Amino acid sequence: MQKLNYRVVIFIAALIFGVVFSIPSLTQSESGKKITLGLDLQGGLHMLLGVKSDEAIKSRLKSIAGTVKYLLEDNDIVIDELSAEGEKVTFKVLDSDDIPKVKELLKKELTGVNILEDQGTFTITLTPQEVQRTKKQAIDQAVDTIRNRLDQFGLAEPTVAKQGEDKILVEVPGIKTPADEQRIRELIARAAHLQMMAVDEDRAARVYSMSPAEAKKYGDVILPDVKNPQEKYLLKAIPILDGSMLTDAKVGFDRNNQPVINFKLNGEGAKIFGDFSGKSVGKRMAIVLDNKVYSAPVIRERIGGGSGQISGNFTLNEANDVAIA
Repeated sequence: MQKLNYRVVIFIAALIFGVVFSIPSLTQSESGKKITLGLDLQGGLHMLLGVKSDEAIKSRLKSIAGTVKYLLEDNDIVIDELSAEGEKVTFKVLDSDDIPKVKELLKKELTGVNILEDQGTFTITLTPQEVQRTKKQAIDQAVDTIRNRLDQFGLAEPTVAKQGEDKILVEVPGIKTPADEQRIRELIARAAHLQMMAVDEDRAARVYSMSPAEAKKYGDVILPDVKNPQEKYLLKAIPILDGSMLTDAKVGFDRNNQPVINFKLNGEGAKIFGDFSGKSVGKRMAIVLDNKVYSAPVIRERIGGGSGQISGNFTLNEANDVAIA
């Protein structure tokens, strides 16, 4: 018998090798290594998202207002009419002798702002450079946040990329069910603006008879409960903390085996949170995500150490969604 040509042997071996290792890709089975098919071959989710960079400016101004409130209270300076409306933060210093000290503190602690004072009334605005920086940062953070959400959701090789000045392209191949697609859409598109806000205990009993306009006069805002929109909370409009001060958030379980979110704060947030909780024992602090109240626990003692726990009768999926927001 004539010997087989070595080229034929190599060809047959390569053919067998290729067929065997192509089976998982051809069948798209769960086991075995396979070629990752693109969106055009296996289908999936394609989204082009717009980023509301103006909301980032509003959030930045509210954060500045919160810093001003904490900074001046910490220095025993009494102010009134603190608000973050439109494109500015305004407040009035009640003791004219404190004005030079306020100017010094603001200049030292705040960056990227213009500070004007007229007869004790201060107006703080962002510089044009800070506005552009904040908008760019909002886009970059949105890209990182969406990528982080998809990674933690367990999806293979999603595409998340900035497109143009204020758009983000998202492509997620290989989604298995309509339910998964809907959840991923909601997870991607959600603004996920986390805040911790003080309940206005002095007027809380009037929340159901108070209009939003009246609440605004007191420096408050009315927000609904996430589970029961008919339940309302009267909260101080200037937040104590916002998501920019969080450094980590993970899902855990309480003593009743219910899902909770354990979080850590940066240095500034830890100091503000510790001081606020120490002065507010017996009062409530609301956990707010996307303008909905998830819980409003009573502060039992000063909370130091820069860490805490959010509970709100979460399902496991809800807790995961909040933690990776």
